[in-house]
Amino acid sequence: MNYRLFLLLMLMPVLHCFGKVTRLDAVDRKNIEHPATVTLLRSMRDLPRSIISACASISAERTFRLAEPGQRFQVTDVIGPGDENLPRRRLIWAAEIPGYYVVHYESGGIAHLYHVLLVAFDPSREMARVTWAASAVSLKDYPDFLRALKAGKLDDTFDYHH
Repeated sequence: MNYRLFLLLMLMPVLHCFGKVTRLDAVDRKNIEHPATVTLLRSMRDLPRSIISACASISAERTFRLAEPGQRFQVTDVIGPGDENLPRRRLIWAAEIPGYYVVHYESGGIAHLYHVLLVAFDPSREMARVTWAASAVSLKDYPDFLRALKAGKLDDTFDYHH
């Protein structure tokens, strides 16, 4: 393999996390930066099915399977015997705020990456749609997410495909 290409592939996850937030709608940003309430969710069971379906609609796969926090998932692109059915992603946390869900998860493969999805949610109709997606660093909770957003540690400049 070309040495430069190898170096680029190895540095891409690090470089990718220090971009700019350019696609987050101003109204959405205001709503997530100053929510009336925040409910931190630490289980897939706490997410409405419409939220998972919305996330799946923008992923490279038809399903959007997430392992529970702390559970096994396909961390690398080397899949051992018995690991074929593990999800490629693992939930770190999600947050419910008025009108939205924020979903923070990690994905495995050739690079171990972190992601944040903002999903607009209408509970009266159980309708959801992803309004923003970004690459991230590992964030421990919602306040940590807000600090990263304000500090420029999230990057939405690339098209989302996980």
